[in-house]
Amino acid sequence: MPKAVVLFSGGLDSSLAVRIMQRQGWQVEALHLQMMFERPKTDLAQKAAGLGVPLVSLPVGDDYIEIIRRPRFGYGKAVNPCIDCRIYMCRLARRRMEQTGALLVVSGELMGQRPSSQKRRYLELVEIYSGLEGRLLRPLSAKLLKPTLPEQEGLIDREKLYDFQGRGRGALIELARELEIPQIPTPSPGCRLTDLSFAPRVRDLLQHDSQSSRADFELLNFGRHIRLDPDHKVVLGRNASENQAIGALAAHYRPARWLLLEPVDFMGPLGVLTGSASPEAVQKAAQLVARYGDCVGQGEVRLLEPGGQERQIVRVCKPPAEAPLPRPC
Repeated sequence: MPKAVVLFSGGLDSSLAVRIMQRQGWQVEALHLQMMFERPKTDLAQKAAGLGVPLVSLPVGDDYIEIIRRPRFGYGKAVNPCIDCRIYMCRLARRRMEQTGALLVVSGELMGQRPSSQKRRYLELVEIYSGLEGRLLRPLSAKLLKPTLPEQEGLIDREKLYDFQGRGRGALIELARELEIPQIPTPSPGCRLTDLSFAPRVRDLLQHDSQSSRADFELLNFGRHIRLDPDHKVVLGRNASENQAIGALAAHYRPARWLLLEPVDFMGPLGVLTGSASPEAVQKAAQLVARYGDCVGQGEVRLLEPGGQERQIVRVCKPPAEAPLPRPC
């Protein structure tokens, strides 16, 4: 039985791609790539099990940061390097294909579903630059594209593939019912790099911090980001779960250019100061922790290394409510 690696997001399109390959008699492995700016998905294993396929989940590497910094094919409307990102994902899928002896990488992409990245010439670019010429099948739009090698070799019946295009979901939902998809997924908000409200904080990091690490990029997903000056930024958790997430990031990566700020005698946010920890920057950051916490009058803020070692405790006065706030990024 021939084997295929299907790029699996858990959404409608990738679920259909899995089922179509199963109906063609192929053994399928669902490959989920954990992207830095994708909202966590807790039900992927359940969805893969419902389709009867094994799930392999892999995080993207640090080299993905270079795609965000310098995309060969540019950005979309926000800071989304969609074409470069898709090439990167397909390269990882090709590696998995080669490791497992599979013959094909399968994607649930539809021609024209995303006008900025899924026109015919962009789909062809992804195939070429990922090294998957003839080995990348988009079964939902396959009849609008060149036949893959397995189609030419008779391993796939092209007549049982489809010619969907555009953004409509009605026909896809009908097909999902026909192919007995256990649960029809609802649309996902997708990658945050396409979010125009999220883009400014990504641009801020790219502009001001040439030494930014993976931890700095993952930190963009959490908290309130405030630029103090070109060399310093403060990030403040907005609730208990974000405080916990920020603390976990610091403990995992232990970035050399981070300093944690933790309220001592009042309830408030966990803060991160990035950049060189100058006394002036530390004082400003501690005041922001007090301002966004429930500090009354004076309070104490503990300074911690990312690994948890205490550096010192600073005493701060909560700024008056009418004092202007630094502009968030």
